[in-house]
Amino acid sequence: MTQFNIGDTVYQASAGQEGIWVACPECLGSGRLRVIMGDDSEVSIACVCCDRGYEGSQGRIATYQFRASVTQHTVSGIEAQQRDSGVRVRYSFGCYSNEAENVFATREEAMARAAVIVTEHEAEETKRLKHKMKDSRKWSWNVHYYRAEIRRAEETIKCMKERLAVAPKNIKDLDKLKA
Repeated sequence: MTQFNIGDTVYQASAGQEGIWVACPECLGSGRLRVIMGDDSEVSIACVCCDRGYEGSQGRIATYQFRASVTQHTVSGIEAQQRDSGVRVRYSFGCYSNEAENVFATREEAMARAAVIVTEHEAEETKRLKHKMKDSRKWSWNVHYYRAEIRRAEETIKCMKERLAVAPKNIKDLDKLKA
């Protein structure tokens, strides 16, 4: 690794990012999931992966597109720290600094390192996209919950109808019941 001095012109490798929207990896952009029950009936549920609160499932999720970036700087400071793994060197360029592994003497070397940084960031972002946000519950839990709520509501309706059926419809029916 090349050592630089204060005042040297160097090239810094980095990866910029831009926010973009992509199709949800779970529902493939539809915003819903189709679940086949044990009796071969199908139900459709909202996708939890792309759910955005009150907006509901949009079928898309936010992610980042990375691009390689190389900038030219003049070294204004050098910081070296002794670590168990060796000496860690950072170069300062005015109000910010960067690790020595991202600072190069030529633009071509910096662009090659920037491409590696982009690849690393893309791998991390792909891993994040494939991970469910609410991993504590399976998709089948949602189906189970809503079907249980429907059953409970149906039982409540049945019970209320039975209670109404006991009461007479008019006063004449009430007199007949007493006689």
